[in-house]
Amino acid sequence: MSKLSALIAEASEGLSLQERIPDAKWMEVAKKCGREEVADIQKRIESLKAELVSVEDWDGDTQDEINVAIFRFSNLLRLASDDD
Repeated sequence: MSKLSALIAEASEGLSLQERIPDAKWMEVAKKCGREEVADIQKRIESLKAELVSVEDWDGDTQDEINVAIFRFSNLLRLASDDD
């Protein structure tokens, strides 16, 4: 079972809703990722890409948020894969 959600929750502990998880914390998350977490990251990226396609053209804010999430998870995937 993937621990990805718990790892992300741990990394965001103490941050306000407006604060982003710092890069150093993403590195810590990546170091704790195993095969199950890497698979979970890949699934999340695919899900976000599918969601992005369904967003209305006029909803640029939502498109931006999804693209940021795709970017963050893609970086996390790269970092987690480098650790293997």
